[in-house]
Amino acid sequence: MRQLLMGSSLRLAVIAVVACPVMLAGCASSNAPSSAKAAASPAPPAPTHDWRELVVLPFGTLLKDVPYRLAEVVLFHDSATGAAGREDRECYTLQGAAAPRWFGRQVDEYSLCFSSDRLNRIEASVRLPPESVSSQFAAACADWQRAGIPGGSAPDRCDARDGTTEVDARLTASEISAEPLVSVTLIDRPPGHESARE
Repeated sequence: MRQLLMGSSLRLAVIAVVACPVMLAGCASSNAPSSAKAAASPAPPAPTHDWRELVVLPFGTLLKDVPYRLAEVVLFHDSATGAAGREDRECYTLQGAAAPRWFGRQVDEYSLCFSSDRLNRIEASVRLPPESVSSQFAAACADWQRAGIPGGSAPDRCDARDGTTEVDARLTASEISAEPLVSVTLIDRPPGHESARE
């Protein structure tokens, strides 16, 4: 009986010696994840002013192939182009889908414009903080012009061309709140379609 008890005690001691470091390691690892996860989780992406974020569909997309519900906002005519001297253009907003983010914010206005049922123009605007809007606009303009062909620039306007896309940006103010706005028009101008800007 005494030998049985001694054998059991010895086995328990061996189990305790083996299990204790495992338990301690488990305790240490249970305390570590919060700091380890914090160190391992990537920082949120910096707000970007890349105009390509506004191009949710490739230019030239047919109106019937748009995968979003649309609501027509305006119909106007451009007398500068078109076979008969006039070009019909229809502009739409997205319905049931979030507009893209730009400058790290949800855009306030966003429309897709079609000519001859093909997407050839995108218009967007976003409100920015008054204290940083000028510096953000200047930095964005410098990037747009560095990446493409520079156009005109001023403290409140910026023009550039990247491939077949013309970037026409303006620093304005909201008619409703008077908050500063960055407004941009992206126009698809393939070779042979160099018309006057509207």
